[in-house]
Amino acid sequence: MESKQYYHFCAHGAETRNFIICERDYRANFNLMGVCAANSDAEVVSYSFEDTHPHGLLWGTKQACLDFMKLYENQSRHYAAKTHPKGMPFSLHCELYPIGDDLDYLLNVAVYTIIQPTKDGKPVMYYDYRWGTGSMYFRNKYSTPVWHHDDQSIIHTPIRFGELGTRDRREIVHSRILTIPDNWLICNGLILPYNYIDTSRFESIYKTHNRFRVFSSSPKQREEELLRKMAEYRGISMDDLEARTICGNVCKQLFGFRDARRLDAPRRITLAQQLRRSYRLSFRQLATLVYLPENELRRYIK
Repeated sequence: MESKQYYHFCAHGAETRNFIICERDYRANFNLMGVCAANSDAEVVSYSFEDTHPHGLLWGTKQACLDFMKLYENQSRHYAAKTHPKGMPFSLHCELYPIGDDLDYLLNVAVYTIIQPTKDGKPVMYYDYRWGTGSMYFRNKYSTPVWHHDDQSIIHTPIRFGELGTRDRREIVHSRILTIPDNWLICNGLILPYNYIDTSRFESIYKTHNRFRVFSSSPKQREEELLRKMAEYRGISMDDLEARTICGNVCKQLFGFRDARRLDAPRRITLAQQLRRSYRLSFRQLATLVYLPENELRRYIK
């Protein structure tokens, strides 16, 4: 049985275009996190959105977290296709980084997923930021969730999803196929994260308020180490012609001919594993070279 672990879920900002262009997009992607949590076996532990990319911490098997990532990508693209101006380019390519048994890495990643708004210059603290879960952790019972406040600072009472009409439900989930449980709470048009996030799991990573406070300061050295690991796992994208030449050479060494299209699926995976091991090629480029879906390759390559 496949074991569960933590994964850092995010998109590479440099490869993302027009991800969020208005507040409605923030609302939609915020709600899509809940929709994807309700329709996958991955557990969302924390997340936040920037206008250029999402960041999140997931818990589950590799396959469950890959399924979550692909579902989120597809739903976000579907939403953008329906709502963004005609002809506006849109791209969103998410990544999934395994954290493994490295506790220091986990401590850095977990807090990194919620402090992005403050770190990137927004005039707000992460525990007051609406488009993330930073307000949920190490708080006392007297704190009113930030999502209960409207833009005029009026506090609203949540209602059950099942109490809404069909049009309102579709406006919240942005899908005619996917839905969420009827007993999940909605406030100000938002799927409240405490419907599906286990706050205690995030808090158990740090154990104490003080340790969380220390890591929330996110010194530059810790952030640089985190970014280095992300870049290492993401891999390298070579010039396409050079990458195809290398792929042909490795294919010939392993199987006696250069054309990867002649290989069956198991041998294509073997070829991709060797290319990744020897040249650290990115998953996206590997998928193109060996003619297999990226999602499948991620199942067999560490």
